Amino acid sequence: MAVFYSSARLRAQKQIENPKRILTMKKPLRHSSNRTPLALACAAALVSGSALAQEFTGLEEVIVTASKRTETLQEIGMSVTAISEREIENMGIDSYLDFAVRIPNLATAFQADGRFDANSPALRGVFGSGDKSSAATTGFYIDDVPITSALQPRVLDLQRIEVLRGPQGSLYGARSMGGTIRLITQQPSLDETYGSFHTTASSVADGDQNYAADGSLNIPLIQDKLGLRVAGYYGSISGVYDRVYDPTWTNYQTGEEVTGTTPAFDDNENVDDEKYWGGQVFMKWMVTEDLSITPKFMYQKIEADGLPFADVDPENMETPRFFDSEEPGEDEWWIASVVVNWSLDAGDITSTTAYYERDTEEFEEEHTFLDFIYGAAVGVPITPIESVLSTTSEYENVSHETRFTSSFDGRWNFTAGIFYADNQFVRGYPPAFQPGANQALNDAIGAPADIVPDDLIFITNQPEDVEELAIFGEVTFDVTDRLSLTAGGRWYDTTVDFESISDGFANGGPSEFSGSQSESGFNPKVMAAFDVTDDLNVYASAGKGFRIGGVNGQLSPTLCGDELDAVGLNPDDLRTYDSDELWSYEAGIKSKLANNRVSLNAAVFFIDWQDSLQVQRLACGFQVDANIGDVESTGFEVEMSAAPIEGLTIQLGFGYTETEVADAAGDGFPGYLKGDELHGIPDWTGTGSVEYVFPAFDSWDARLRADGNYYGESTSFNNGTVVDREAWEAINLRAGLMNETWDLTLFVDNAADERANLADNRSIAAEMPGRPRIVTNRPRTVGLEARYRF
Repeated sequence: MAVFYSSARLRAQKQIENPKRILTMKKPLRHSSNRTPLALACAAALVSGSALAQEFTGLEEVIVTASKRTETLQEIGMSVTAISEREIENMGIDSYLDFAVRIPNLATAFQADGRFDANSPALRGVFGSGDKSSAATTGFYIDDVPITSALQPRVLDLQRIEVLRGPQGSLYGARSMGGTIRLITQQPSLDETYGSFHTTASSVADGDQNYAADGSLNIPLIQDKLGLRVAGYYGSISGVYDRVYDPTWTNYQTGEEVTGTTPAFDDNENVDDEKYWGGQVFMKWMVTEDLSITPKFMYQKIEADGLPFADVDPENMETPRFFDSEEPGEDEWWIASVVVNWSLDAGDITSTTAYYERDTEEFEEEHTFLDFIYGAAVGVPITPIESVLSTTSEYENVSHETRFTSSFDGRWNFTAGIFYADNQFVRGYPPAFQPGANQALNDAIGAPADIVPDDLIFITNQPEDVEELAIFGEVTFDVTDRLSLTAGGRWYDTTVDFESISDGFANGGPSEFSGSQSESGFNPKVMAAFDVTDDLNVYASAGKGFRIGGVNGQLSPTLCGDELDAVGLNPDDLRTYDSDELWSYEAGIKSKLANNRVSLNAAVFFIDWQDSLQVQRLACGFQVDANIGDVESTGFEVEMSAAPIEGLTIQLGFGYTETEVADAAGDGFPGYLKGDELHGIPDWTGTGSVEYVFPAFDSWDARLRADGNYYGESTSFNNGTVVDREAWEAINLRAGLMNETWDLTLFVDNAADERANLADNRSIAAEMPGRPRIVTNRPRTVGLEARYRF
């Protein structure tokens, strides 16, 4: 989709940004909603841009590189949402969730442990776990570098965001069976010095102040030969949850509420405070007119004081606890990459080599779950004893891709390449003790039962090494000037080596196992595209997606054995899971209407998913990835952009997804019986924006904008119970003044202060039945931001 830019506005934007930079923007989020109340004043508010307009030229083309070649959004044969740099700024997007809830048919859930490894994006109902890279269903890229889908980088110094729906198995590989999200960064300019500085301050309901600052600078070190671009940022986000003293504990054998003896503590406010900082250094060296080398380094770190989860209800801002235990967390990652591009008469050779490393650590006090286990499962209730559990994850990924993209003058063109990656992932739980637990249990029984030897609750170390080799390509043949056919695919060979060493009460004692999985195969893709007119294109495609198998680790037979026996499952059989695959069929239209004042794009799809891999949360508090059977997903997306008059732009979009277990595995996995829907997938998603830019005074323009999103009903499956999640909607308002140098904006995010259940998170410790930990959106936030360009 495209957005309105007058020719005068474009000239001003080029001066503000960089006349040498390609303006690949012009499209923010497609948006709007469906049947809901959101039709939303959403489509009613106003905002964006910078005007300075005189000549009304309607909608601008949107340039994307989703197919690894430069194309306009209207001619690419797939459903793609592209958000430009200007729209990223105008919408106030600076994090993953800011844009994810505004993409039709993009579901956002947090299915794994904790806050940093839980993000599990899903496109068109193709849902997977976020904590293990091999279990992801949505590819996540920064430029051409694959990263873990659980990562939530700050959305800064970007040229655009691209969201590709449908399996990208031919060009992007194993983890893109549902689609791919790409963050495209700004490139260094070789001939102009320019930069910007941006700062924001705001206040959040139920919390305190937020503030952030970021900036970028581009310097041509050697004119037309060597350019340098640097960017950095720092921010502080106020927490909104308060830890309060709960003087009672539950005897889970009798159901009695017992008054404890732990000393009371004062309310600990905003326990989920967070600070973050990072930056990047980017160089581009034109060795010759045709050969460039572009090294880049990116870094980010987050320090959090506590877990940002609500207890039981998303509107509950208090977390009652028996102990005032600190529950901090850290997430640190960096990427070093080198891109070599050689332009030939016949096309471009592009080679990308990258190293990606990420480390996380999180803490949580777990006595609540242990009290439940001692009382309800073991039958020996004891007075609560403090126990802090921690978890760590370590990622190291080396990747390399070399491809050739042709630019022939004839009817044939193709892209072909080779890809290699070695991804090492280690999930660890350092020794977690509950000092005095074993003695307390012995005293309660009146005998040395030794239920918790050495007071060790849990320890595990689980390294996993995934190695991938792939050869990929796509060939396009122009049958006529209007009809083109594309065929391609990806041959892959994968190996997964794994090991798991665990011990402790929650593990049922010591366990150890190791193994290896290997697979090879081919993912084909075919597409036909037809230009009905110069302004109306239609296409149809079929493609295969694939995901690598992996390892869960040990499930405690002590805690989970009876539950699994009831449904005919063996804990040992769930230590690993097999790969899964799907076929996706899509048809769509791309159109420009009303003399290029309106663009309307739509797509319908059907997905046949074999041996679908899903996260299964058991009533014993543990979770596993398991192949639950065959799943079907059907739905559509519609996206519209309009520039009815000069200065006014309207964006609307909505999507619908229906999933169903068509054939359950075995006797049916708990929570996934035949006819059930997949959990975590909203039925309807909608988004919309209205923006109006008009002259204010002197050289200043005024901007009014409103953005809205709708996220439909969905379900989750926790502790053996299906939980319904209600639909929710939010509206963001922005008003400001701007000229060629300054951009000043007053904003209100989540203006109606909607408190939504985004996902039922298991946090870090195993979840106690009846106390889900809920991931919520941010409460109403009011603030002011300023941007200065030079």
